[in-house]
Amino acid sequence: MPLLLKEVDPEVDFPSLARCVLEAYEEPLQSFIYLFFAPMHGSNARSREVAIDEAAERLKLWHTSDPTSFWQKVVDTDTGRIVGGAAWNIYMSNPFVEPHAVEVSWYPDDGSRAYVEKALESYARPRYMAAQRAHVYLFNVFAHPDYRRKGIGQQVMDWGMKKADDLGLELFLDATPLGKPLYKKNGLVCIEENVTGLERKHAGEGDNDKWNEMVVAIGSFSFCLMTLPIGGKCRDT
Repeated sequence: MPLLLKEVDPEVDFPSLARCVLEAYEEPLQSFIYLFFAPMHGSNARSREVAIDEAAERLKLWHTSDPTSFWQKVVDTDTGRIVGGAAWNIYMSNPFVEPHAVEVSWYPDDGSRAYVEKALESYARPRYMAAQRAHVYLFNVFAHPDYRRKGIGQQVMDWGMKKADDLGLELFLDATPLGKPLYKKNGLVCIEENVTGLERKHAGEGDNDKWNEMVVAIGSFSFCLMTLPIGGKCRDT
């Protein structure tokens, strides 16, 4: 099953990409994925399909409306199936000059949305502090559980490291504990460990119950902001 890394076709690929992303992070479960997909784990099958459809449309919109966005797919050439992929941003200038919060439209306007907004703010903080300049950013890399340990992650990293080198830019990414060994093997160094675990609020007040449901469902999660420096030398951050 030769696996081919290709640029996505935004008109047709995002439904398969969204499904592959969710399935990749559900086995083993990394609950932070439900910050980007709603409803959360445990909802009925129909609701899950609605969530995947919504995410596919949203990811397509994010991609097509952002000139820095570059999505890739990994295709099993024997079947034509999308079995992995990656999402990059190629920033030729400082992306944080005019930062803006993500509008969390995929959750209801209640405590669950407030929770996701706060969690995403915590997730983004280390790179906001460390990468106030042009850089290449790996937002996401994923492989379907059936296609693990077949070189998908390394294909993606080879492409991204060459792109960063060709442009003379640093490469940044937020590594999960499961992904960190791959990045370390490729020479990336950890800048900051970032653990997010939002606290419960007092039950029965306003939207606090919805917030608390998210606290239980998501739990704490951690990322390590990593970088591949230009020429192997770390900048002051």
